Amino acid sequence: MSEKHVPGTRDDDAARELQFIVSLVQRGDVDAAEKRARALTDDRLAASAWGLLGELNANMQRWDVALSHTERALRHDPTSRQLKLAHALLLEQQGAEAAALAELEALAGEAHDSPRLLVHLGAQLAAAGRLDEADSLLAGGLERWPADAALHVQLARLRWQRDAGLDAMSVIERAIQEQPREMHLRLVAADLLHAAGATDRALGLLDEGLRAAPGSAAFLTSIGALLESLDRLDEALRYLREARVRAPGSVPARRNLLRALLRTGGAAEALALCDELLAQFPLDQLLIAQRATALRLLQRAEYRDLYDYSRLVRTFALEPVAPFSSIAEFNRAFARELATLHRAVSHPLEQSLRGGSQTERHLPRDNPVVAAFFAMIDAPISAYIAALRADQPGHPVDRRRRDGYRISGSWSVQLQPGGYHINHVHPRGWLSSAYYVSLPYVSDADTRAGWLKLGEPGMPIPGCAAERFVRPEEGMLVLFPSYMWHGTVAFAAGGPRLTAAFDVLPG
Repeated sequence: MSEKHVPGTRDDDAARELQFIVSLVQRGDVDAAEKRARALTDDRLAASAWGLLGELNANMQRWDVALSHTERALRHDPTSRQLKLAHALLLEQQGAEAAALAELEALAGEAHDSPRLLVHLGAQLAAAGRLDEADSLLAGGLERWPADAALHVQLARLRWQRDAGLDAMSVIERAIQEQPREMHLRLVAADLLHAAGATDRALGLLDEGLRAAPGSAAFLTSIGALLESLDRLDEALRYLREARVRAPGSVPARRNLLRALLRTGGAAEALALCDELLAQFPLDQLLIAQRATALRLLQRAEYRDLYDYSRLVRTFALEPVAPFSSIAEFNRAFARELATLHRAVSHPLEQSLRGGSQTERHLPRDNPVVAAFFAMIDAPISAYIAALRADQPGHPVDRRRRDGYRISGSWSVQLQPGGYHINHVHPRGWLSSAYYVSLPYVSDADTRAGWLKLGEPGMPIPGCAAERFVRPEEGMLVLFPSYMWHGTVAFAAGGPRLTAAFDVLPG
């Protein structure tokens, strides 16, 4: 029999100490939290404290600090599988792919004890080109955890990118038939099918789910969102309004209602809903973008402060660093390295890309050419930040200005002729980017094929066409706010176009 917990014991003291450290971080007093953790002498408590600090910093995308804290936690508890997994995932976030894969494989060699381990190992195996191993690992995991949504999603993504088409969703659809009470699988499968363009199958799963769970806000929301994407706007609004009535605090219900309102003339109501949500999620770039769209529809002057293209969209010509003598030489080397990362046959299932491939992992910083790229972008990023205004405390870009910055994510896109990016934003960013590595053909101003376009929302709204276009050039870096709607004009001529991109957060 397990030992019963007695109030007032050492466990209570440990819980209070950990909660106090968390409260210090939440108040922004990180130095005090770290000082408190350094003073701990009990290994178990210290491991928990540093592990929590690592997790909190990871949630803020402070990968270097999170890694350091997790390593300190491991010094106090070197056998913890939970801390070892956290360490491997932080290496993954930093683009240390080989090290992350080695640590994940070591953990899996000891035991397949969590779906999360298999999800990330499967993703790393796929990134390393070991696709059959990744597929076998994920499928095996689903035999043990047949209702785990993350395993299903990772396997479907892998098979989709291996050009399996809708067969990529066969495993989760079969799981739904075998486990009809696992209602969350219907929601996950519907999202995957919707992303793959199989909207009828997605809607069928959701309708069945709503019949089995009448009044479910989750199913009402998902059906409403799907109907909105099909331009069945009146029906969508009915479902989404009912979802909000049944679950007034539901974030998904409110977010999806917001989209429908913007498309149906409810800009004033959408603006109020944006402000309500932004009070809860003040840094959410998608909400800022949607609020700007509402302001644009209402013809409010504040819109131009948010979408001030002349001030906030800037282009830079990158300068080469040693050992490269010219930007053309660097781009040739960069293109060769990026080509090894583009292994997928189809575009990522849930990304903005159409007609090409996108690397899903972070660009590997331990690669010398990639490291050179990050060195080359430092001056432009610093110049952009330095030009921000100190007298704009209410502006979502200016108010986050710091002396330093950090890269929160990086990737590469290869567009084939006919390819493009649908309009989108980067919800967890601050500044976003596009760097042009290889452009076999650039169109003129008449067609703007392949050009970067800004200002057009990621949903069709009358009167909200793109307002600014940027003609790409090899060696050009474009920086702009992460909340700014952006996409590309489809192109047909020439060969594949290769770009790299990253998001920036305040330091």
